Amino acid sequence: MSGLQSQPTPNPNSLKFTAPGQTFIEKGLLSFRSAEAAAAHPLAAALFAIEGVCDVLILPEFVTVTKRPDVPWDAVEASVLEVLRAYLAERSGS
Repeated sequence: MSGLQSQPTPNPNSLKFTAPGQTFIEKGLLSFRSAEAAAAHPLAAALFAIEGVCDVLILPEFVTVTKRPDVPWDAVEASVLEVLRAYLAERSGS
């Protein structure tokens, strides 16, 4: 089911995550710059729970996660993919 992919962005501290054929939100754009701001949204809150995440942007077709410059992607990317997989599985009811 997954099909999750990460892609680089012009910002080396940001990665764009896509799941072809699936959406993360119905419409619009959600931007969170702190764990406090993200607390009410289950996906954003879960992403901010990952050590090093400092910014989350959620659109229907993709999620962009920005990490602190001092944290390597190795420490963040697998956790982000895990959170996104669980969220999409819950959303699709499987």
